[in-house]
Amino acid sequence: MSPATRTPVRSPWLLTAWAAGLVAVGGIALAGAWHHWLPVVLLLVAGVVPMLLLRSVVSLGVSRWAAASVLALLLVLVAYLMSARSGTSLAGTLSDSVPLLLTSPQPYPVRADLLAAPILLTGLISLFAGLRAESRTRVAPVAAGVLLYVAAALLTSGGADPAGILAVLLVVLAVLGWVLLDEHPEPARRRLAIAAPALVVLVGALASVALLPSQDPYDPRVLVDPPVTVVETSSPLPQLGAWAANPDAELLRVTGDAVPLRLVTLDDYDGAQWRAATRYAPLGTTSPEPLTGERRRTSTVTVTLAGLGGNWLPSPGDPTRVSEPDAVVDTGTGTLYDPVAAADTSYDITGVVDRPDPADLVNATVPTSGPALAYLRQPDLPFELARYAEQVIPDATTPYEQALAIEAAVQGDRRLSPRAISGSAFWRIERFLLGRGSGGQVGTSEQFATSFAILARQAGLPTRVVVGFRPGHEQPDGSRIIRSRDALAWPEVYFNRLGWVPFSPTPHDDTFSDGRPELGEMPEVDPAPAPTAPVPSDGTAPGPVDADATPPSDATAEAAPWVPAVMAGGVLVLPLLLLGGARQVRSLRHRRRGATGAWAEVYDALVLAGSTPPRWETAPDAADRADRRFGTDAATRVAVRAERAAFGPAPAPTAAPADEVRAVRRAARASLPWWRRWWWSFDPRVLGR
Repeated sequence: MSPATRTPVRSPWLLTAWAAGLVAVGGIALAGAWHHWLPVVLLLVAGVVPMLLLRSVVSLGVSRWAAASVLALLLVLVAYLMSARSGTSLAGTLSDSVPLLLTSPQPYPVRADLLAAPILLTGLISLFAGLRAESRTRVAPVAAGVLLYVAAALLTSGGADPAGILAVLLVVLAVLGWVLLDEHPEPARRRLAIAAPALVVLVGALASVALLPSQDPYDPRVLVDPPVTVVETSSPLPQLGAWAANPDAELLRVTGDAVPLRLVTLDDYDGAQWRAATRYAPLGTTSPEPLTGERRRTSTVTVTLAGLGGNWLPSPGDPTRVSEPDAVVDTGTGTLYDPVAAADTSYDITGVVDRPDPADLVNATVPTSGPALAYLRQPDLPFELARYAEQVIPDATTPYEQALAIEAAVQGDRRLSPRAISGSAFWRIERFLLGRGSGGQVGTSEQFATSFAILARQAGLPTRVVVGFRPGHEQPDGSRIIRSRDALAWPEVYFNRLGWVPFSPTPHDDTFSDGRPELGEMPEVDPAPAPTAPVPSDGTAPGPVDADATPPSDATAEAAPWVPAVMAGGVLVLPLLLLGGARQVRSLRHRRRGATGAWAEVYDALVLAGSTPPRWETAPDAADRADRRFGTDAATRVAVRAERAAFGPAPAPTAAPADEVRAVRRAARASLPWWRRWWWSFDPRVLGR
């Protein structure tokens, strides 16, 4: 029995609207890579207008392929004009579009060279969907929407539709179009009732996937080497003395969150000096082995440069968004560099920093392998300096106690002086810590931070030095002026799961000490509270979880218990949902085939009831045997109509024998024991037939 051909659609323009809606949903998802209204409008136009023009021209009798060719050339012309506006050739724009999109910071800026390829792709996909909209299977419009959605997911690592709303909309539109658009003898209400369970199953499956935790989405950016800007600059640490000598000079003006700002993060120490990063990539480039904590604070500020000088841009943390288009970032440290920064440069920036619960510091551990090794590396200390390092932490039993002991020892009775000799070399630090003559016991925050970092690395604590600024002093208009006196260098220690924790060895500085447990406040600590291997074998730290700008709470811990329950429920329920959905789709396909499909439904009922007809048995004989077993005559009536539809002359379309099919199904199901009836709707035995 061959399946019946697809019947005509109710309205060609209704079909066009359905296809355009699917492409539009995919275009909206793709526009999510730009956090701006203009790409949404442009991609919607590119997804809808070509299809409407194509269908309109074809309805006038013009060849479909001729119309599609002309419209495709017009789309190429639009892409050419956009390329010319950005100062590149069309061939260059299209050939470089994928590397450019995968290496540009996100959200993407609204630029012609970034929009040309997505608009051309969306327009061509729209034409394809319009050409194939009236095919027998009508898969092309759905495939077009899915293709654009997948492209959006790849560009944004799933960020274009984090809640799965657009995915659900695609599924709903696809199912409703397949069920309702065709002329069919069965009432639309009945078909919708049949499709509703399958739709619920699909939406439920999407919702289950959205609820499952995912920390590491696939990011195709790792496959492309980002463009690297090499910058040879010196460390800003020597500038601290000059700033301290002129404390009232205005360096920058800030509005927004009152948080410390970072200028440069230094991680490379060779015994003579700290070296600033030299390789910078576009914002949004991810580090292959990031060292971050599980809880992070997000801050947003607007910065206007004044007398700062240089090309580094102060940031409230690792930058995630910056309005300055030429800014590039060192992915390892978060240092931001702008090659065209000027005295009046103003920019908006959002950054994240680790914000662990202070109570977790007491028992925190530190990594000893992987990417943390870069923050332990330094030349061997001079003999006197090495002996001093051993004397600083004799009684400390945990990494946090060691850090506090080093902080207290470095601060000691030493003085902060703007006229102190600058420098971070071993000889300068040894004179600063141990000397009693000129240059001894006196220094700028450069010497205090460097001394802490050297001693901490010697003790096995991953440490780096940050040059930045205190939040500054608030003005009547709500802004804050940051002056030279606010410039500061401070060390940070990395703890497993907690991230980078700042310390304040500089005298009279409490910028980072609020809320931290002190040595006298810490409870008794188990000398070995942590497992032997605090980090994975590859040395990487767990991925970060975004938090609000407010101080972290126990919300993360409270949310954890439902995760195993959701996963267990998904493991149990998802197979049933998939089986039930597959069965409903199979029944829907049978109903659309008319009488022959009705016999296929009866045949499935016989299989599920354990009365599978032999391959050689004809449909009337199998139906007669089924009627005698189940005490009905409905199977015979279905078989007769199916034989006539399959082998007789083409009759006028009639309704499928739905009542007879239901009667056979009820009788077959009633013949089973009660403990098998519940499995009837999920039984997969008929799916492979």
